Formats: sequence, C-alpha cells, structure tokens
Amino acid sequence: MTSGSVLKLVESPSVSNEFFVYYDEWTGAIQSITRTELDDSDSPHFLTDSYIVDNILKGFENEKNFIVALNEDNNLEVVKKNNMLRLRSSEKVLHQISQKKITDWDIRVKLYTGNNKLMVEINQQSIRRLSSMTFNNQIKVHDENDLNLYVIKQNMPDYFIDKIEIDVQELLESGNNVFDVSNFRKYISLQDMGLLTRRCFKNYYFEILPDSLDIIQQTLLKNRSYIQRSSYLNMANGHIEAVQHGDIVTFRTKLSNNELTDVGLHEETLWVYPVGDDPDKYYGSIPINIRDLKNKK
Repeated sequence: MTSGSVLKLVESPSVSNEFFVYYDEWTGAIQSITRTELDDSDSPHFLTDSYIVDNILKGFENEKNFIVALNEDNNLEVVKKNNMLRLRSSEKVLHQISQKKITDWDIRVKLYTGNNKLMVEINQQSIRRLSSMTFNNQIKVHDENDLNLYVIKQNMPDYFIDKIEIDVQELLESGNNVFDVSNFRKYISLQDMGLLTRRCFKNYYFEILPDSLDIIQQTLLKNRSYIQRSSYLNMANGHIEAVQHGDIVTFRTKLSNNELTDVGLHEETLWVYPVGDDPDKYYGSIPINIRDLKNKK
C-alpha cells in the first residue's frame, strides 16, 4: 500500500512594497513610516513605494538625512537634504506675527526704537532642519516662497503702512536683513507697529526694544554662522570648550567626529569674536579650523 504525499505547496502572502510616510507639515521631517494606515495620527501622510523609504526601514539610511517635499510634478516624495531650503508653500492669507517671545523661533523680527532699525533674523537650526547646510552662500530657496513683511498698526490689519521686501539670499547667507524704518514714524508710533506675513515657517515672533542696533552688533550677527551671543562658564556638557592659560586660549571638544557633525559643524571654519563685557567692545576675530578640531589637534 502506497501512501500519498501530505506535502502541499503553500504560497506565502505577498508583502506590500508600499509605505505610509507621516511627516511634520512645517519642516517635512519624517515622523514615522508604517505599512498600514494609522487611525490615531493627526499628522499628514502619503503612500509611496519609494526604495528610499524601504532602505530607511531596513536601517540602510538615516531618516534624519531626508525630508518630505514636493517634486517637480507637485507630488510628495522623500528626498535627500541638500542645499535647497525646502520651505512649506507660503500661506494664501496674511498672518499677524505675535509679540509673544518664544525660544523655538524660525523667524525673529526685532525693532530697535533707539535708532529706528528693524532686523529680521532666521534661525540657523531651522535651516539645518530643512536642508543639509547652515548659513552658506550655496543655500537656495524656491522663488515662490514669500518672506516679505507687511507693516500695519498693531491689531489693525486694515491700517496698512508699507511692505518690507526681504532679500532672501542675504538672509540665508548672513542670517539677517536690517532696515531703516524712520519713515514709518510719520504714520504711527513705532511702539504701535505690527507685522503681517504669509507664513512659510511655523514659528515667528516680533519684539520691540528701546535699544539701538549699532554697526558692531550687526557685523557680529552677519558673521555668526555658529556663534552664540553668550557663553557659559564651567558648562559640563558643552560642545566646544575654550580654556585660557595666560595669553593662550585653547579650543577643544569632547565630542567625536560624527557627534560634531550631528550638532551642525559642517563648514570648514568656525569664527570666534572676542568681545568685552558687551558686544560693543569688539576686539577682533579668531578662525578655528573645524577639521583640526574634529581630529583633536
């Protein structure tokens, strides 16, 4: 008696090569990647069969090096960060910039009533999140992004005074635009000034100061690619330490090469500007070779 075979060929269910990518609508940062749609997520998402997404899931790529952006066909896709600053499309309606001070700002506007100067700044961390660079003359931005400001009387959007045109390339290269607003005093007190914009960043704020913006402060700001306007004594977890022994100052770091890259040190030179008790006492500049710093020389 011959028994029949009990073995059967069973086809395994095919695994879908499509993925749901959830992202931050302002920065394009990838928040999660799933094979099934999430019911409890309020974040925008799209479906893709991109090999890049597959490689991210497999651990071959780091999602921090990629961003969600519109391609030439106006479709969402995951792209590698480069020197293009990929902003969200400017809103169709005007938004009044709040005068509530925030720490995680993308665009900050300071009005110095002491000498009628208005300074518009972009946060270097915002550039780092949206591109592979920090302040650099190679950064590009799409022409359709509108960063211009519209001057009004505070909380009176119909009381329009003038338009301030932002030089986007200068803003990206130097970190700020500075304008003289003396002429606005003919229409309002500068203390009553308000600003509207078509947002393409998430966080803006507007601050009115009784101080004056002088040339030294502006120069420091325009060359501040990695410069903080203050330092800390005996900070345990600082990225870079400056140690002075007599007339010699030594700059050193405890971070590895990769860790320094992660915190944004990508350019060749770090400029340090020695000052006195305040930025007005400006003594000069010190170039630090980043490669030597990373190699612990």
